[in-house]
Parts: sequence; structure tokens; C-alpha cells
Amino acid sequence: MRGRDIGKYYYKWAGLWIIYIPWHFPLHNDNSISGASLKAEKEFQKEYSSLYNYLLQFKGGLSNRNKDETGIRYEWYALQRWASDYYPEFEKEKIVWQEIVREPSFAFDNTGIYVEATAFIMTGQNIKYIISLFNSKPVAFFFKTFYAGGGLGEEGYRYKKAFLEQLPIPPLIPQNQPIANQIITLVDQILSAKKQNPEADTSQLEREIDQLVYKLYGLTEEEIEIIERKSA
Repeated sequence: MRGRDIGKYYYKWAGLWIIYIPWHFPLHNDNSISGASLKAEKEFQKEYSSLYNYLLQFKGGLSNRNKDETGIRYEWYALQRWASDYYPEFEKEKIVWQEIVREPSFAFDNTGIYVEATAFIMTGQNIKYIISLFNSKPVAFFFKTFYAGGGLGEEGYRYKKAFLEQLPIPPLIPQNQPIANQIITLVDQILSAKKQNPEADTSQLEREIDQLVYKLYGLTEEEIEIIERKSA
């Protein structure tokens, strides 16, 4: 998935694929292997002959990527940097978003889709609760006003990890849980509608979430009016 494929509560997958090959594939879980392994390559050729033969046409270019590593530390067909520590995160339930947008556009994914460099992910607990806050009008106002590190003019705002981490998120303590449950129910309705039709109008449901988020933050009517006016 690319950043451009992501909208608010939805994404449109463009049918793009990545061939993901870690070092020593398909023996990548064998901790006894060190350096480029002819044994691993032969097993790859045996188990995935069509893919192996497809990659053979690019062997020259792949072998010349980094001569201090390619063919020495890892096999010519493997990814140079294969994210061994965090790649399983892509397969978890997660929030996905693109960095520079005019308005918050955080989407939900539980299909194990991978993203490339123009998109970002967040995994963890209470994903649907968090996505509702990030997409809400009050939190967007907080972000743009206090945490965005300066806007980008007509380009919009940069939703960088360092800025997002500063946002105050109401904790899911017992007194907040009833409101959070209502919010999650509304998020499920939005996601269901967007799954059937990414262009579905969910603005009323989103407004209902905004009102509940105002309650979570304990904002006064005057404060709500300021946010609504400046967000119009």
C-alpha cells in the first residue's frame, strides 16, 4: 500500500505486490546459517522454482547492489535490508496513514497488508479507539494548533511519529469506558460502510464521534464552539 491509497477510515489497495525474501530464505529460521548460503539457494530453487527462475533475469543487478554484503553476508536474491525485527508488525491489526495531508486520514487494516515508504503503521491495543481520536475534529485541532511542529502551507500538515506521540490521549479508565464503547461501535459502522463503498458518506457518524470525543476531553461549550468554528 502507498500513502496515496489511504483515506479517512478507508484505503484503496492498488493491486501492488512485494516479493519479500529475507536472508537465507527459505531457511531463514535456521540460526546456524551465517553468510550467503548455497544450501539455502538450492532449497529456494527447489521449493519456489517459478519465483527463482523469474529472479534469475535480474541476478546481475541484484548481485551488484552492495558488493561488501551481497553474496557474502546474504544471498544475491535476498532483500538487502529485510526488517527482521519488525516485519511481523505489518501482519497485525493496525492503523495506516500517509504523512502529509490536509486533513487527518487514518485508516484501519486487519488484512496483513504491507506498506511502503510513503505510508506508516501503528500497532498495539485499542486500535479502533485510537483511530477514532486521530480522525476526530477535536484531536485534529489539537494537533494542528499545538503539536504539528508548524504546518506546510498549502501542502497541509505532517503527521510524523514524533508529533503524534505528543498528543494527549484520554486513558481507558472505568469512567471513560462507556464513551469509548460508543465510539468503537460508531467506528465499526463507518468501517463497514467504507468496506462496501469507500466513497460512502459517513459524515453523520463522524460527527457523533466528535461529540463523544469532546466529552472524553471534558471540553466546555465555549471550547467546543472555538474548535467547530476554526475547523469549518
